[in-house]
Amino acid sequence: MNRKELAEIRNHFDPEAKYFTMERVLTAFVDTNRNVRGMTLRYATSVPGVETRILYETMKKVMNLNLGKQSSELPFREHAYGDDGIQTALTALLASELKDEELMQQFLTKLAETVDSDAPYAVLAAYCKYDTPKKNKMGDLDAEFSDQVFKYLVFALCPVKKKESMLIYNQFDDEILQFEDQNAVLSKAPSDGFLFPVFSDRATDVHHVMYYTKTPNEPNENLVSSFLECDAEPPVEADQQGMKEILGTLLGDTLTYETVTKVNEKLGEIVAKNKTDDAPTEVTGRILHRMLSEAGVSEDKLVDTEKVFSEHVESTLKPERLVAPKTVIKTPEIVVNVKNSAKDKVRLETVGGRRCMIIELDEAVIEVNGYDLKVPDGTAQQDVPWDE
Repeated sequence: MNRKELAEIRNHFDPEAKYFTMERVLTAFVDTNRNVRGMTLRYATSVPGVETRILYETMKKVMNLNLGKQSSELPFREHAYGDDGIQTALTALLASELKDEELMQQFLTKLAETVDSDAPYAVLAAYCKYDTPKKNKMGDLDAEFSDQVFKYLVFALCPVKKKESMLIYNQFDDEILQFEDQNAVLSKAPSDGFLFPVFSDRATDVHHVMYYTKTPNEPNENLVSSFLECDAEPPVEADQQGMKEILGTLLGDTLTYETVTKVNEKLGEIVAKNKTDDAPTEVTGRILHRMLSEAGVSEDKLVDTEKVFSEHVESTLKPERLVAPKTVIKTPEIVVNVKNSAKDKVRLETVGGRRCMIIELDEAVIEVNGYDLKVPDGTAQQDVPWDE
């Protein structure tokens, strides 16, 4: 399931979407003792309008397009296909169209018993249909329907918090008083979620599940490994650390600011291309060799690129996990954030025997703590302490 296919499903996850129908919805609560409470199965058409919109907004977040970071397509392990396996259970739920309360209760009980959580959470789910339209020669959706209907389940796990005691103004008695709200509030930002089956090659694939996490560096390993019976991808930080080790081994002290920013630029180009390609590009040793060469690294330092890459990475790296949205320069005392579009305005040089970071400015005025300050034009004598 590539980004384009996930986007197609996500874009049609809307009550007004032409080819989409949400038929049944589930809401349930799991308390701190792992008890399933308040389970409700309803036809989507019976849900009040305001509540429906919230359900759509919340579950749609599970279909996050940030593939490789927050969303990952994971294959089931062999045991998942057994009588007590999760793939078997999900397939049965899909076939039931969320109409079998006993089946749903068993599923939620297993989820509550397996997922380790110190805090209560809500489970929102839906059974949906997407009447997959054909695509014309230009790649656009055609008005003519195909004979395929993509049926799927989407689950969102949402943290629940109780409101704290507060003071409120009671307009009827014209007084301010303490208010205790015993109800809990569901976050509209799921911590985790999953979609089954996946939509690969614009067709149903029951051998994978799309897992979503709000925190890419802290995925719910218990949910992925023990409940969904999949092998979780390593945290994003692990891939980033792998790339750092590769560059450190290849270039050592010769690694420059220009090389780091140029490689990030190349990664950004691949990510942009992957958004429209049916077969996304992943970083291999050969691709990294090319990126470093284009960044100006001499060939003698790149001879062992593929060998070093294979020593630090099992197969490939996803560029979406490596690309930095901005250039961040840190020292023990200073942190500078630079838009990638302005990375060439920063230089690292030695001035008067001191190592310096020089930032070119387009304007004569900069803002510091909200104050507009004029940058000296250099005509007046300036004290340069490192020249003394």
